[in-house]
Amino acid sequence: MPPVPSGDLISQLLALFAVLGVGVLLRALGRGGQADAAALNRLVIDVTTPALIVSVLRRSGIGHGAWGAVAASAIALFACALAGIAVARALGLPRAAQGAAGLVGSFSNTGFLGVPVVLALYGRAGDAAGTAILVDSIVTTLMLWTFGVALAARMGAGGDVDARSSLRVILHPNVLSIAAGLALYALPIPLPTWVERALDALGSATPTLVFLALGLSLDLRSLRGRVRPLVAVAAVKLLVAPAVALGAAVALGLRRPVSEVAVLQSAMPTSMVSVIVAARYGCDGEFAAATAVVTTLGALATLPAVVEALRRLLA
Repeated sequence: MPPVPSGDLISQLLALFAVLGVGVLLRALGRGGQADAAALNRLVIDVTTPALIVSVLRRSGIGHGAWGAVAASAIALFACALAGIAVARALGLPRAAQGAAGLVGSFSNTGFLGVPVVLALYGRAGDAAGTAILVDSIVTTLMLWTFGVALAARMGAGGDVDARSSLRVILHPNVLSIAAGLALYALPIPLPTWVERALDALGSATPTLVFLALGLSLDLRSLRGRVRPLVAVAAVKLLVAPAVALGAAVALGLRRPVSEVAVLQSAMPTSMVSVIVAARYGCDGEFAAATAVVTTLGALATLPAVVEALRRLLA
């Protein structure tokens, strides 16, 4: 796949963040809020993202290099989980906040943000989209409900990994849609034209809905009184994670665009689901939510910088 000019990539990113700004404006004007964001998120989780996954995978499958991207992203995740805990401990935060820092400093918003961003930058053809989907499914979804839950339960006030949580991973709409997309690709099974068009239309709506929902959900009040630790953990998530992923991708000999996808997925802001896991298992939910806000806002500056750095370093 020929590289996309860096100016076009940054333009695509800025367009997505402009949609986020529309959500922020609607919230400020009282025309939308958390409830509207939650409704959009359910639509994205249950409908548009599964349609996008099936649409992408039935055409391109998953390239062999994608598993290297999973490895590089996983290395970055483990390194930043430890770094997040270490930073919070060095700043004197209690154990519950340390656990939250480990979660939100490592798990990226690869599904709501990463896949739409990669799709916007690289399109549906080639290995990039399939790689982004695989990283989201393995490194974020699967590892969050296993390693992430275990970490939160150990550092927080209670809660164990149970069969219901494990079953939830297996029956997650994204996981089921991966199985369906790969089955359609491998057999292959032709779909009626109207079904293909419906899948494409639903899937293409994902980036817009995701960024609009993020804008509607941003609450700047959660930042008060915790600026120093929030900035420190955000730096781990937005700067250390992509740097570690880049080093791992180079060490593993990954080629473009797979190497770029591994770095971009690691460079995404905090996973919103990791905030839920932190609160559910007794970690500091307010600190986790505030970090998600800071990293989402910080990504306005760091993601274009990461894109430009990739174009220069991996050219």
